[in-house]
Amino acid sequence: MKWLKVFALFCVLHIVGWAGAHFYKSKNPQQVLIVADTSFALKARYPDMQQWIENYADDSRYRQIIIGTDKATIGNLSDVKSIDSIFRVSFGRSDASSLKRYDSLQVEERIFLSDGDFTVPGWTHIKF
Repeated sequence: MKWLKVFALFCVLHIVGWAGAHFYKSKNPQQVLIVADTSFALKARYPDMQQWIENYADDSRYRQIIIGTDKATIGNLSDVKSIDSIFRVSFGRSDASSLKRYDSLQVEERIFLSDGDFTVPGWTHIKF
């Protein structure tokens, strides 16, 4: 009978711990910034970039994703009606100075989707 009490206590502690973690992470999601390079040279890679963003969003339960391009900030990914709207306009080359507009955002992770022509410290680069 003692082992049943110990097992029940273990189950209760496990459930309380899981519920506490779920509640905390739901109220305090991790802020992630994803910036897509919309240079004309990458136009053929837009479907791959779009698929990467969709896969990342599907696997981000406790994250709030802010989406943008090297030209402008779009906003929360959950508020974007279609991911296609991210890649509507393509022109010009992207460079490190185009990412300076995002320096003021308070996020835990910064991801830049590009062809890898340049790197910026503090950003995770995904090469397409």
